Amino acid sequence: MMHTTMIVEGKEVLMFFESVYQDYIHAAVETIKKHLSNAQVKKVFDDLGLVNITSKEVTLYSLDGEMETICIS
Repeated sequence: MMHTTMIVEGKEVLMFFESVYQDYIHAAVETIKKHLSNAQVKKVFDDLGLVNITSKEVTLYSLDGEMETICIS
């Protein structure tokens, strides 16, 4: 498992991923930005702990135990 920190909408976001998925980091950032208009995604993002990335999904985990999974488009 690898990790990096990216800035998403002015917020420092810790992202975890397997090495085979490192090419999906920027697509994951764009996917998060695109879905922030969704109230549930925004709620989890506002209290974000970390993000997990695969080739098809971005999962956001909040500090209070909530999670939201978004398909990468």
